[in-house]
Amino acid sequence: MQFNKSIIATTLLSIFALSGCNSGGSDSTSTSPVVPTKTITVIDGALENAQICVDLNDNNQCDKSDKVLPQLTNKAGKIEVSLDDAKHALIAQIIAGTTKDSDEITPVSHSYSMITDAGKAVITPFTTLANVDPQALSNIAGDLGIDQQVLLGDLSTSPKARILARSMTPLMTDDIKNIAQQKAKFKAVINKIEEAENNDTLSQLENSRIVINKDGKAEIQPLVKNIADVLVGKTWFMASLNNAQNQHSGVLSANFKDKNNLEFTERNETENTPYTINKENNNIVRTFDDGDTDTQKLLYISKNLIIGAMNNIDEAHDLIVWTTNNLDKQQSLPVTTEQFVGKTWYMLADNSDTPSAEPTVFSFTFNADGSITGSEPNESRETFNAGTWSVTNGVLTTTINDENETDTYINTVIEKSSDYMVIKEKRTDDQEVNYAVLFNNKAQAMSILKQWNNLEVTTKVNIASHNDITELSIDKTEADAKNPDLDSPTITIKNGKVTYLDSIFNDGTYYVMGYNPNQNGHNLYAYGPLKTSVLNGRVQDLDFTHAPIVHATNDLND
Repeated sequence: MQFNKSIIATTLLSIFALSGCNSGGSDSTSTSPVVPTKTITVIDGALENAQICVDLNDNNQCDKSDKVLPQLTNKAGKIEVSLDDAKHALIAQIIAGTTKDSDEITPVSHSYSMITDAGKAVITPFTTLANVDPQALSNIAGDLGIDQQVLLGDLSTSPKARILARSMTPLMTDDIKNIAQQKAKFKAVINKIEEAENNDTLSQLENSRIVINKDGKAEIQPLVKNIADVLVGKTWFMASLNNAQNQHSGVLSANFKDKNNLEFTERNETENTPYTINKENNNIVRTFDDGDTDTQKLLYISKNLIIGAMNNIDEAHDLIVWTTNNLDKQQSLPVTTEQFVGKTWYMLADNSDTPSAEPTVFSFTFNADGSITGSEPNESRETFNAGTWSVTNGVLTTTINDENETDTYINTVIEKSSDYMVIKEKRTDDQEVNYAVLFNNKAQAMSILKQWNNLEVTTKVNIASHNDITELSIDKTEADAKNPDLDSPTITIKNGKVTYLDSIFNDGTYYVMGYNPNQNGHNLYAYGPLKTSVLNGRVQDLDFTHAPIVHATNDLND
């Protein structure tokens, strides 16, 4: 990543201060014919950043012969498709770690696909079921006492339909036809909805999802819709998953006093600092007395567990685990052999021996003979003998084979739920401590890893014939973009694109100038400003083909 905060040369600033001399390209405009479109909405809640595939060969799956639209759905889950494309069935591809559901704060944790028939305006779990198994949809409508056409609409008038829709998606996969195999589980969810309706508690499910647990029973899972609701009034304990960073910083704590202020403790030193929450990109920003900030992006949020990533410029982006139990002093929560034997847990950990973060996911299957079969699913499908395990007096002990070394760990369970365990690994020979998080859902662990990989975003830059453009100045106003100062973000173009952290820019309108900060000679040039927008921390792709040319002469050389 090339990112500079520097004052541009005085001669270049003189260019930006002048009125632009347009090269003429931007004055020549051509009117393109307006292509009629149809608005399609993708709904569980509104699903943002879903990919749409036009099923040209009508086989209910997206394959090489089909057409994938380049644009993604917007924040309202909407997308415009041509009338020709709308003549075919449309498939919505929900992408783990990328697609965001308006019902939740963080991106969805697993990928799945939904479909709607040709000519329809919405894509939902119900349109998918109508396509695959129409009789099953009819049965659901009867069970819920809802007209089938309501289920095939935008769901805005039916709380029961919304609750069921959001409860269906965790059971769906990229194989659209798989939905027909989940009817018994859908029925269990419907029974839970009917139970709430009979008890006059249906309104309490409006902010919940009904999930099928490992025992096959339906249970209510509250949704997290507001970060402040999870933070305020609690003390959260934090530690880096990166061993080197953890040895340096140890366990930190943050007492969120209210929605604006927190009490932060590091190595027995406490300070009160204000903080803000950026709801667009889930960044929490602490502001210090000298104006410096400390930013952490939240990748996973639940009642008692948060996983974030440091999101500061030019600093390590290590993963941080937050728990409401003290990561340093908590006595191990008891575990049983039954929680491990024959089961696979997915460990989110940092595999680096240096302060440079290297998050990964390990798959560990705890075999009945006491052995552990391991793999690294984000790297390959190969498995290896990872070591051995046992549970004694409620404590998990593991012996892990790592290349030519074998280490034994006592695993303190700091926090646990039906979905995860936060563990503190203490190596027996030297008492070195590491932290990791075990998930029983592979998709959840992989989604967090993908979000970490997406901390840096990329914008394509077409400089056209303006080969002297090597750098961009980006700011909220035209004047600031033309006259960059020490606080103005400037980014170097490399291989036709710029790469930067998604924490730099808030969503909104920005102005961009293209220039070369190392110009010499009598004639100096810059290009722009281009008006652009930022969505989810990403500057939209830039095209300088018709950008105004700003020309100045460097009188200092005369």
